[in-house]
Amino acid sequence: MKPRFPSLITSHPEAGVLLACQLAEQLHAHYEQARNSAERPGGMNYLLPPDVSVAVVSSILFYAIAAANDGWTKAA
Repeated sequence: MKPRFPSLITSHPEAGVLLACQLAEQLHAHYEQARNSAERPGGMNYLLPPDVSVAVVSSILFYAIAAANDGWTKAA
């Protein structure tokens, strides 16, 4: 996996929401791939942690993007 890290600086909140959704989708895809390929020691079927929805991840990322943009109080 070669990660691509886009800038979190956006021109307005709508662009920040779009970026957060895109990043959340990518992160969720990587999480699912890792979760499905994980081996269980000794063939045991350990309980896996519950899934975190894309909406929750997206909202956390949007908060980080808003913080990086200082709440869009200034022109970007």
